[in-house]
Amino acid sequence: MPSIARITIIAFGLTSFTAGIFTLYNPDQSLQLLDLPLAALPASRANALAAVAMGIYYTLAAYQDNVAFFTCTVPMRLLTATVFWAQGWYAASLWEGAGSITTAIALGWDKTRMKRKDE
Repeated sequence: MPSIARITIIAFGLTSFTAGIFTLYNPDQSLQLLDLPLAALPASRANALAAVAMGIYYTLAAYQDNVAFFTCTVPMRLLTATVFWAQGWYAASLWEGAGSITTAIALGWDKTRMKRKDE
């Protein structure tokens, strides 16, 4: 059975990939959702490509069960949530923050489960 942390990372990777594809195919709607002007379209497309790449990286890390990667994502995603919140992107901030906290809890749970298994 895959670890709980692994499941949280694959879920984040798939949602990131999906959000990136959505933005690439629907850039105007994406700008509206984030309340951005049309002038932000090039940056929005660049962020969409980054989201697609991040989705691929996260799913690859989940496939490899790369716990070090999972652990490193927690503080970065908390920082991202903070920056997004300050920007007024509340939905994206909650997504990042909740995902980060869920991954942190899952990492702790998995570590406890492995200790019990070893005893």
